Amino acid sequence: MTCKLVMTLLSESQEGECGDDWKYVVEAKVFSEGLKGEGRISVPKHSLAVGATEPPFGNPGPEVIYSGDCLTELLVRLHLTATEVDLFMDDVGTASMEFKMECPGPGVSTISKEVDITAGVREAPAILNKHSVFTVSAKFELICE
Repeated sequence: MTCKLVMTLLSESQEGECGDDWKYVVEAKVFSEGLKGEGRISVPKHSLAVGATEPPFGNPGPEVIYSGDCLTELLVRLHLTATEVDLFMDDVGTASMEFKMECPGPGVSTISKEVDITAGVREAPAILNKHSVFTVSAKFELICE
């Protein structure tokens, strides 16, 4: 069965004291007996208030991260790099996660999964002891013919 896996960013949010100027990158790699595909969505510098949950800045379009055969399941590795942009030294946090998506069976054309990935960001220099938590929600759709 031929399928494509599409990643779409749904929302972004942040809690903490680091600041409100953010940029971030979400990268995904797809594995099924080896690396089969990869993609990334970059969101440029923008303001995001503490406690706000908003659609991703600039409404980045969906990214096809895999196109090919889907026999049993796909393993997706997701990586977030969140950066709070400062005048002298940016504050960066990263997070990784992975999950599996079962390939659809007969009569099923689309399977979707929503995930949240969260990165902790610490203000530099660390003597200030400020930190933020940056979260991105994403949707993965496995569309098969």
